[in-house]
Amino acid sequence: MLKEKSTQTNKVKKTRERILDASAALFSQQGYNGTALRDIAAALDMKAGSLYYHFDSKEQLVLEILKIGLKNIINRVITRVDALPDDTPSREVLLEAAKGHLAALLEKGDYTSTSIRNYGQMPDAVQEEGRVLRDKYENMWKRWLVEAQKKGDIKASTDLHIFRLALLGSLNRTLAWYSPGGKSIDEIAEAQIGFFWDGIKNK
Repeated sequence: MLKEKSTQTNKVKKTRERILDASAALFSQQGYNGTALRDIAAALDMKAGSLYYHFDSKEQLVLEILKIGLKNIINRVITRVDALPDDTPSREVLLEAAKGHLAALLEKGDYTSTSIRNYGQMPDAVQEEGRVLRDKYENMWKRWLVEAQKKGDIKASTDLHIFRLALLGSLNRTLAWYSPGGKSIDEIAEAQIGFFWDGIKNK
């Protein structure tokens, strides 16, 4: 009896994962507004009504995907930065954060793409729930940049708000052009941090 229940639970879990994966792929490709539940069901060779056994609505689906994408980024970045010694130079802190950010983006590309590209299309209630995680992540970067500026590693005249938006925007844009077989994720992160930190002018 317990074995049957466990088997059923695992089956439901795997089906939910398949639905989430297919939904994330379609939201990433077609946008939230351009994707209907029947499209997701068709991609899975399921009846649209069967989706409601696992998710109440398209809103619940996209919220779950949004949370998975954001939590994955946060966890990957925190893990890398927390592993650094307390006296790690500011540039290296940002570099490790960038490496974690890119690894998370490209590891669950459809999930992170959905959370980044489709955020503005999502219903207000979904955006509000997702904002808690987005704010948590942005506040992590704010803290690192403020600490770097206080140390004198970033010049006082630098607008940290614009700097943060530009840096994260550059990292997020990697989703649009990255392809395996070229530069590694770490090499791309090193180049992007280098552009912002060291500049490109030949001194």
